[in-house]
Amino acid sequence: DTEVLALIGSKEGIAHLHTAFVDPGDYVLVPAIGYPVYRGGAVLQSAHSYFMPMNEENGFLADFSHVPDEVLERAKIMFIGYPNNPTGAIATPEYFDRAIEFCRSHDILLAHDNAYSEIGFDGYRAPSILERPQAKETCVEFFSMSKMYNMTGWRIGFAVGNAAAIRALGTVKNNLDSGQFNAI
Repeated sequence: DTEVLALIGSKEGIAHLHTAFVDPGDYVLVPAIGYPVYRGGAVLQSAHSYFMPMNEENGFLADFSHVPDEVLERAKIMFIGYPNNPTGAIATPEYFDRAIEFCRSHDILLAHDNAYSEIGFDGYRAPSILERPQAKETCVEFFSMSKMYNMTGWRIGFAVGNAAAIRALGTVKNNLDSGQFNAI
């Protein structure tokens, strides 16, 4: 009842998360390679995006370790997404633990886009960041039924995680959309 919220697709939920947490002039930490709505939601709130570097040398894991202090002071959300689109990179449990601790220590909401959780090869099973210790203190995770069940266009997904974040996202949704089509 408090940690799950149905969405009109994960894109809608990610965009609305900005409305729930970001004010003009705030920062959103965004992977340099990732879903455009991470930045787009910030733009719609008159906020700034700080692009965390990603490259082959660091396994295409968004590097949040060198975010400038002046950005951290105004950062509200950090987005990551693994398995990553378009790189195909996957995150280790240790990476998730570092991201969780980083966001906890800087009072930043950690948003994990897990839209590709059901697409794996060679026996790989994508984990939920919420499997990690202390994750529910600072994390919300997004899922899309479009990818896992080949339902693009049906527009259904869900967010799970921190109850306060889910409540804030639900408040925005209750005032901006009418929910999912009941047949879906």
